[in-house]
Amino acid sequence: MKIRIRSALAGAAATAVVTGIMLVGGTPAYAAVTPGWEPEANVLGAISFYNASGVPVTGGTLSSSPVAVYAAASGPGRTGDTKAQLRAYTPQVGVPPASWTGDTLGSATNYPNSGAPANIASLTVPVATGVNGDFSMNDYIGGLPNNSATAGYQNLYELRLYTSGPTTGVNVLYYRADIEVNPTAGTWTVVYPVPATPTSTTLADSPASPAPSGTAVTLTATVSPAAAGAVHFFDGATDLGAGTYNAATGVATKSVSPTDGVHSFTAQFTSSDVAFTNSNSAAVSYTLAAALTPTNTTLSASPASPVSGDASGHASVTLTTNVTPTGLAGGVHVFDGATDLGAADTYTAATGVATKVVSLAAAGSPHHIVATFTPSDGTHSSSTSAVVNYVVLPANYGTSGIPVQATDNTDPYAGALTLQVAVATSVNLVQVDPTTPAGHPVQATDPTGHRHAWVFNGNLSGVSVSDTRPAQSGWTLNGQAADFTGPTTVSAKNLGWTPALVTAGSDAEGTLQAGAAVNPMLQTATSNGLAAPGSTLASAGAGNGLGSQNISAAVTLRMPDTNPKGTYNTTLTLTLVSP
Repeated sequence: MKIRIRSALAGAAATAVVTGIMLVGGTPAYAAVTPGWEPEANVLGAISFYNASGVPVTGGTLSSSPVAVYAAASGPGRTGDTKAQLRAYTPQVGVPPASWTGDTLGSATNYPNSGAPANIASLTVPVATGVNGDFSMNDYIGGLPNNSATAGYQNLYELRLYTSGPTTGVNVLYYRADIEVNPTAGTWTVVYPVPATPTSTTLADSPASPAPSGTAVTLTATVSPAAAGAVHFFDGATDLGAGTYNAATGVATKSVSPTDGVHSFTAQFTSSDVAFTNSNSAAVSYTLAAALTPTNTTLSASPASPVSGDASGHASVTLTTNVTPTGLAGGVHVFDGATDLGAADTYTAATGVATKVVSLAAAGSPHHIVATFTPSDGTHSSSTSAVVNYVVLPANYGTSGIPVQATDNTDPYAGALTLQVAVATSVNLVQVDPTTPAGHPVQATDPTGHRHAWVFNGNLSGVSVSDTRPAQSGWTLNGQAADFTGPTTVSAKNLGWTPALVTAGSDAEGTLQAGAAVNPMLQTATSNGLAAPGSTLASAGAGNGLGSQNISAAVTLRMPDTNPKGTYNTTLTLTLVSP
């Protein structure tokens, strides 16, 4: 049995011996409660608990040793303090908390703790680290049980985090968390302050590192779960300022222009909602390199390819590399495909000329030879020559040129781009039942809900585009309508369509697109309907559309409901264009 009891008076330690263990009896309800002594005066703040992996926890088992692997204060330590210690105290009704009896749960440990998980190691606040063998809550309760049956005190204990330093001693002020124990379940739970939901912050950069000098870098932090607050970005210890933060999505961005060199970016989320914790991202390393002066490398081979090999099927070939600008220190390597043939035999920086003699085999022909120059001055970039294809013929291999001739008596085929519209094609617009919302709709932008238009629907069909041009330059089919004439004039802005590609009977190749839907003005107030030039019915980009494509469109007219009855007519003009 572990026996170690201390008094909390003035932060001093006093030892007492306990000869027995008293367990809390009864089976009371264990709902969340507000401790009777809270809010407690003269405390520094709250405590957050974490398991060995650095994951936040708000409770545990009474038998666990330690009670919590990491206990972190909600605020800074006292100047000069370097150690933190977790202690437990037993509440007493009518007694000030500073006079309660308590005990240490483990030794005072150094903070920051570089051996902890990254999110704990990065904390600058005091952190007490527990180890196996520390007091469990069962150990503590066995010595200092809370036998009070008073509401707001029953089954409650206070955990405190004290700090100390080599010259400052133990601080009399402390951080605290009130816990409720359930002896039947063998568990403890933080009940005050109400534990905040932990957040995590991740950081990404764009464009990817490394980047050339002068690059503007966009830093994007994502807070999960999203919460109200602010995100500051840092380059090492330098605060780059607050980003533009969307609390609804948890995403913050900031554009920065770093200097050349290596940078360590982090994002720090500070919650303005007590229901969520602060969090820091892991560091993201980013490098900006000064722009390098380009070099150029060319390669030639002697004798010229092809060449007959010797009796063993090999040929000796001299490879000559020229590097510009001249005068650069560095080295030249020669490769045959992925095979490194080694460094050049000679390289003269003053002239930029390197040579290498290699033995190439007929068995490996054709050989794909390149030369790569790597400068050593740090201000110029590497460069690789174009591929030299080199053929070594087997020994005693003969060659003979055989003429091949073909006569083309056909004129060049140009093909044609044609718009085809079936005879008697027309669009018959039929009125939708005006007694229904579909036939007499409310204009979405009118808050009065007044109905403004009669609706007429129809279909455009019998239209196709044929493209037989070998060049496949692409095409665009546009439409534009004139104003309707009849008992009164109706603007073509009130006519719209939804284009579609018709698969049946079409054999056009590649990727084609139906045009975007165009709403009538009385459906979308900002729309110019088909009165606007350039309303696309369909299109094919360059390299696409060879063949025939049938096209249709659902056509809609919204006519002002104040117009007189009668027949209205207009002309829809289709125009086919190609670059």
